[in-house]
Amino acid sequence: HTHTHTHTHTHTHTHTHTHTHIMAMENCSPLAQPMWRCPPLLPSQLDTILIANELEAELRVLTVQYRQELGLGTHWDDDLSYLLSPALTAYELERCTGLSVGNEEFQDAIHNAVPLGHTFKGFPIQLTSWNPKRVFSACTKSQVCTDILSCRGDQVRMAVRTKLCDYPEGVCAVWVMFAVKYKSVL
Repeated sequence: HTHTHTHTHTHTHTHTHTHTHIMAMENCSPLAQPMWRCPPLLPSQLDTILIANELEAELRVLTVQYRQELGLGTHWDDDLSYLLSPALTAYELERCTGLSVGNEEFQDAIHNAVPLGHTFKGFPIQLTSWNPKRVFSACTKSQVCTDILSCRGDQVRMAVRTKLCDYPEGVCAVWVMFAVKYKSVL
């Protein structure tokens, strides 16, 4: 591989580095016979289900406290919380691939779970922290979320769901969705 024009040392080094990087990527392909091995990615050590369950329990406590400060009681709808799970999975899949999947099924499930004359509101958010106070603080910066958390009306039922998606090297996407269903007043 020869050059017909002169380069500075820095440019040559950059070019060599780029070329080496391309070679390294080729060597990482499963079909290549590498002269050296790619360094392994560190697998996640997180128990994402345990962390998600603990986070969800703490967010419920924080929600009850938040609503108490407003003079409101809190009634949870566990079935509604359960229905939020596939939505969080779909949101992470869309974030990773750019493809939207499962939206119609989620809307159908919510439609079936929310009685006629009732309203549903949901607020999904993706974060990198699973510290309950940080998560709750980030959520309450959104007007949509505070509207949900401070909802007043007849038959108000709250829901919250969390999902942690872990990746190598300690990277973790934390999804939280707060939701409420209540009887609409005309």
